[in-house]
Order: sequence, then C-alpha cells, then structure tokens
Amino acid sequence: MLEVGRKGIYPADKVARLFKAGYASKYFDKLPDGQFQAKAVLRNMITFQRLNLIEHNWLLHKQFDAIFCRNVMIYFDRETQFGVLKRFVPLLKPEGLLFVGHSENFYFASEYFHLRGKTVYERVHKS
Repeated sequence: MLEVGRKGIYPADKVARLFKAGYASKYFDKLPDGQFQAKAVLRNMITFQRLNLIEHNWLLHKQFDAIFCRNVMIYFDRETQFGVLKRFVPLLKPEGLLFVGHSENFYFASEYFHLRGKTVYERVHKS
C-alpha cells in the first residue's frame, strides 16, 4: 500500500471532484490508460513510511501539516491510544491536523487534541 501511495495514481472517477474545483490539471497528469497521476512536485511533498505505533523508536524528526491515522487506533486499548496521541503532538505543526476513522473518538485526549470536524482533530495550542 505504501508503494501505491507513492505512485499517486488514481482512477478518473476518484479525481472527478477535483476537476470541478479546478485542481485536477494543476496537480495531476492524465495517463494514457485514462487514470491520473499526481504531479512529481506534489508526490515529493508527501512522505509514505511504515511506522509501528506501539514501538518506542519512531524515526521521525520533522513536523507535519497532517497525520493520517485512519481506522488503526480502534484496535488499541485507551491507554495505548492516549500514549500514541501524546506522541503525535510534537510531530504536528501548531495548526496541524490529525485525520482518523469514523469510528474513532479521542475525547479523552482533549488536552492534546480538539475535534474540528467529524473525523478531524486539531492539535491543542498550549500558551
């Protein structure tokens, strides 16, 4: 799946909404088979990397605009979820967003994240 993400190739129906918004031609090239590939400039901005959330040695040393962790933490107990969420905080830029699955709710970590949308949490700003 990481390699699929790195290639950035999508069927036309998945990119259709971007055409309506005027983004498709700016960020995607049409391939001969009718699919679309994210332009290299966009692909180079995105990092795809395997990460074991319960291991202690995360080799991440920069801050991200967004972290996508969808439908993963539902398999962890609350204590483990809290520990992972706490470790996400320094990895997100101050306005950074955490995208989670529809069945995930982290109300218990309100000191670190607040709900911004149905499946989007924003990092809490400490003053």
